Amino acid sequence: MWENEKKRFAGCVFLLLCTAALLWACSGRQQAEQAQPPVMGIVFTASEDDWKDEQYRVLEEQAQAHGFDRMVMRTERTQQAQIDAIRALIVYRVDVIVFSPIVQSGWENVLREAQSAQIPVITVDKTLQQREGQAPVSSVSFPYRRAAQQAAAYVSGEGRGIAAELYGTLNASSAQEISRGLREGLEDSGTELKYSLCGDYLRSRGREIMETYMQAYPELAAVIAQNDAMALGAIDYLKQCGRQPGDDIALYVFGGGAEVLDCLKNGEITLVVQFDNLALAHETAHTALQLLEDPETPLQREARFSVLTEEAVG
Repeated sequence: MWENEKKRFAGCVFLLLCTAALLWACSGRQQAEQAQPPVMGIVFTASEDDWKDEQYRVLEEQAQAHGFDRMVMRTERTQQAQIDAIRALIVYRVDVIVFSPIVQSGWENVLREAQSAQIPVITVDKTLQQREGQAPVSSVSFPYRRAAQQAAAYVSGEGRGIAAELYGTLNASSAQEISRGLREGLEDSGTELKYSLCGDYLRSRGREIMETYMQAYPELAAVIAQNDAMALGAIDYLKQCGRQPGDDIALYVFGGGAEVLDCLKNGEITLVVQFDNLALAHETAHTALQLLEDPETPLQREARFSVLTEEAVG
């Protein structure tokens, strides 16, 4: 009988030890899971623009500085490629998705998929059209319309006469807002924004359109480029045909990467509206952290910009 009691006691001790070990293992696993940093999925879309490339690089840096692991999906410059990348990030179960939409519309299905997976989405730089019943989307963008109005005031003050526009991508929010702000700012001024062609934010297209402008409109006095790459393409053409950018043709640029700032310093560009990528990335990281706490409430924020002339950077 005493032997049976000893066996029962030993069995109880063994069971208690196993239970304690199991509880300790579960607790350790939970602590390990809690210690894992959140993952930010970033859709990195190919460009010909060093300012845009800087934007993605700084986004990664700020995500890391704010405690995120990063999963970067590199894509071609098409909406479908961006949608495929977002779907891949949903499958990977990242904690938040960040992307810069090429166009404003056509995202409803993939946004609903992200919402069903309980993954908040942030658009950066550009925004989406707001539609009734659309899945909630946060945004951190630049005030392109207000920036364009300020640039237009400077253009008006110079009294350049006939101006042309190197327009970005059709149906891109930034292109529409810049174009709208320019026309509002130039209304009733001595400068007429008479010509506009779509360059799709590409340096090669900026060069082609500049050639068209110079051959068809010899009275042209100023060109307003909606990004760095198209402006640099225009400069390429002007130099090739023996014209002096900045003197023969005034150039006003929206963007502000290193190469364009160098052109501003040496007088080839008249004015740069520089959009602050570091401020954009900082706001994006803060927004992502807030969405981890409350993913159901979308946030809308803006980053700063500066209007720079040769004197300001010289």
